[in-house]
Amino acid sequence: MVFWQPSNATPRKKSSEVLGFGLTLILLTASVLACSFGSKKKCTATLTYQGRTYEGVDADSDKATHNACNKYCRADDPGYDAMYRIWLNSPAGRTAGRPSKEEAIYKSDRLLDYVTNTCANKCVGWTKDGTAKVDTKCD
Repeated sequence: MVFWQPSNATPRKKSSEVLGFGLTLILLTASVLACSFGSKKKCTATLTYQGRTYEGVDADSDKATHNACNKYCRADDPGYDAMYRIWLNSPAGRTAGRPSKEEAIYKSDRLLDYVTNTCANKCVGWTKDGTAKVDTKCD
């Protein structure tokens, strides 16, 4: 069945198609621009402390150093080791499945805070006073 339509009428379907195409074009353009102007810089910080090295990566050199310090804290900081062992044997640690030192920070907010704030900030301080050495290279 064909309905009569005035010759000057524009079907709604056309305007919604144009709107959809316009939005798609805008999103595509924004994606291309974000990739073109996005940060391609990569900084790698190599922390040396007590004869051991730890590597951290980020687009920002200070954050790369902080990430290297996070790795030190999880691997070799005596304070974190003590906290981790106490937590591991607690009901919370047993309930979490007794995860590794690296995974435990994702199971306990207290451990995460110690590693990323308390210990890492202390470690960054060591890089500033010369107690630890950090070498950062950015591409």
